[in-house]
Amino acid sequence: MKSRVAIHWFRRDLRLADNTAWAAAAREFDVVLPVFVVDPRLLGASDIGAPRVAFLLESLHALKRRLKEGGVRLLVRRGNPRVVLPELARQSGAVMVCANRDYSPYGRRRDAAVKIALRDQGVGWRDHADLVLVEPSSCVKEDETPYTVFTPYSRRWRGIEKCPPQRRPRLPSAPVSSVPRLAAGRIPTLSELGLTLTADIPSGGEDQASKRLQRFVRRRLGRYRSDRDIPALDGTSGLSADLKHGTVSPRQVFAAVSGSLGPDLVHLDPARPGRTLGREDRERLREAGTFVTELCWRDFYQSVLFHFPHVLSGAFRTRFDEISWPETRPEIIEAWTQGRTGFPFVDAGMRQLAATGWMHNRLRMLTASFLTKILLVDWRVGERIFMQRLIDGDAAANNGGWQWSASTGTDATPYFRIFNPSLQSKKFDPRGDFIRRWVPELAGVPSPLVHEPSRDPGTLERTGYPPPCVDYAERRREALSLFGGS
Repeated sequence: MKSRVAIHWFRRDLRLADNTAWAAAAREFDVVLPVFVVDPRLLGASDIGAPRVAFLLESLHALKRRLKEGGVRLLVRRGNPRVVLPELARQSGAVMVCANRDYSPYGRRRDAAVKIALRDQGVGWRDHADLVLVEPSSCVKEDETPYTVFTPYSRRWRGIEKCPPQRRPRLPSAPVSSVPRLAAGRIPTLSELGLTLTADIPSGGEDQASKRLQRFVRRRLGRYRSDRDIPALDGTSGLSADLKHGTVSPRQVFAAVSGSLGPDLVHLDPARPGRTLGREDRERLREAGTFVTELCWRDFYQSVLFHFPHVLSGAFRTRFDEISWPETRPEIIEAWTQGRTGFPFVDAGMRQLAATGWMHNRLRMLTASFLTKILLVDWRVGERIFMQRLIDGDAAANNGGWQWSASTGTDATPYFRIFNPSLQSKKFDPRGDFIRRWVPELAGVPSPLVHEPSRDPGTLERTGYPPPCVDYAERRREALSLFGGS
């Protein structure tokens, strides 16, 4: 009897455990061929960067090893998926291509084209919900229009049941002779893709992601709210790159948090629990529940991108597309990029990004606000630079964060809210530990001068640290005028 063959197309789901499409294919078909397509359209984009691709490639190698342990080869192909997948289906006799849903504008166009090309040769297409906890089409208003404000979205989101993680499926067994022998293909190297890694990034892969999740829940979840805004502390989850590349699923993360926080608390809003809680439960919800809110933000930005794809090229609030951003000098943008603005907390964040491929969220907000509202540079410039340098560069989250900071997006910070770098560092890095770590010129400068070394010209001369590249007060006034008139 001829075996029924399916192709599973790995994209942002580089794991075997709790992989919705992979598990469904394993249940239904006799043979499942795991495939990754190196898409030049994505890996050659202007916003691609070595840290993100390096993490992706290492995660692919880890996936390949896991599959090999089960006697299965990962097939790697390079080219346009619309051409590659129908050809692979023809060669293997596959009757179905399975994948997990992509909500980006490019991903949706690509998948629609692949589906048509497969249909033309009699091969089916099936996609599954996997990337988010709640589908964009499932968390909408009563009139089925999308939310554009986070708070009502989050209330609806919390009331929707979250699917539990699925176990890693047993791979279907079938005689080797039932499927033609296909060349495995090779995972490209970073240099073959024209990229060079200079950042010291964490290891990719499903096993590493699982360790990071366990470590976070065990050590940091219970103090998440208290520690997450202090960049000098290791207080965040460290899971952003894993969620971006799918080496861990959002359901696995939610289940781990729920197991620690408790099923009675995990669905409650820490700010408005809706019922009376004891002191201990209230404190646990306040700390760990704040992380659940961050998972909700992740889904919210995916929903915004799904319903309003124009945000990748312009402002969500289209009236802000009329702004003529006054600052275009390359030397100013370069000073921000290299962490040489003369504002220590900003520079520390940008240097952390360059060195590690990651930046603390407090610093992401500050550096984005500084670029757009003090340097007065178009937010799209910063959005692209972040995507080039981040290991967790995700179109939805990165765009959402930049438009929030620039006050051009959905549910954005008011335009008149402008982060003051000195006040931010005094509040969130009071002893200057984070600044001294990433701006070593200032390592010997005492507090409070480390927050504003330009107050002492002798300090600048002695350390070689640059003076402020702009006058903060003057630029703040310009920003208020620029945004207020839009």
